[in-house]
Amino acid sequence: MSFTGRGDQEIAHILYRYDDAYRPLPRPEALTEEHVTDFRRLGFLAIADVFTADEVNGAVAGLSRLIAGGDPTFRSIQLEEAGRGREPAPEEREAYVRKMMDFTPHDARLKAMAEKPAFVAVVERLLGSRAAVSQEMALLKPPHVGREKPWHQDMAYFLLDPPDGVLGTWIALDEATAENGCMHVIPGSHRDGPRPHYHDRDCQLPDEEVCVERDVMVPLAPGGVLFFHSLLHHGTPPNRSLSRRRALQFHFASVHCRKIDPAAHAALFADCLGYAGCAGYLTGTPDRPIAEKPG
Repeated sequence: MSFTGRGDQEIAHILYRYDDAYRPLPRPEALTEEHVTDFRRLGFLAIADVFTADEVNGAVAGLSRLIAGGDPTFRSIQLEEAGRGREPAPEEREAYVRKMMDFTPHDARLKAMAEKPAFVAVVERLLGSRAAVSQEMALLKPPHVGREKPWHQDMAYFLLDPPDGVLGTWIALDEATAENGCMHVIPGSHRDGPRPHYHDRDCQLPDEEVCVERDVMVPLAPGGVLFFHSLLHHGTPPNRSLSRRRALQFHFASVHCRKIDPAAHAALFADCLGYAGCAGYLTGTPDRPIAEKPG
């Protein structure tokens, strides 16, 4: 079953809960071994004030500079559907940007976010080893046009092993709220292992397999960070507000991780008919539409 035909607003109501909000730790120094144990059980942990207001403002300025064409060599920008098919004027382009990738070589302020010692220290404590950035994205959900990112597991995109050695981090640059599309997670879902993903509204878990009754919302103030396991089920509803919801996402891989070949990845994310994941562009395997999900 797919809810795609029902529209964004109904999907936001059916597939997400808004009555159970997670309360982050107040600061990185508050992290204890008990919290680390909870992270391993739940698959996620959020901490407030990991980054200062100056650092957040610098990151926002860095993104705006790149969007405006401040570095002509940077082109890794994806627009929302409302901005496609035309080229928005430079002064309005930011209102349509959905995603940016591989930006740290192009702005020192964004690079500094990924390398902040107190931030990396939390990552390595949760992973239990030294780690390095394996992927970087800016996830921008503009007012009104910012679409849902359906429920998924990030490991469905990565040719890395083991999954326990890959950690996602999501840094709020604006107030992330129920109205503008903050992160939602299913606690403990990482323990169910890799699950087949299909292409519907995006590469995603099938709508009917989302445990909506277990959904926990993770609102964050600017500078707060959500740390999450690579197999955790998570998603973000559309931005229904007048406010921006910008975030940086860095994935870290433990030094004990190894790259795996497409066949090994396909064996992890598969159903009875074959590969069902999000890395078709790497595996050379065609994307599987939701219509090809076994009944």
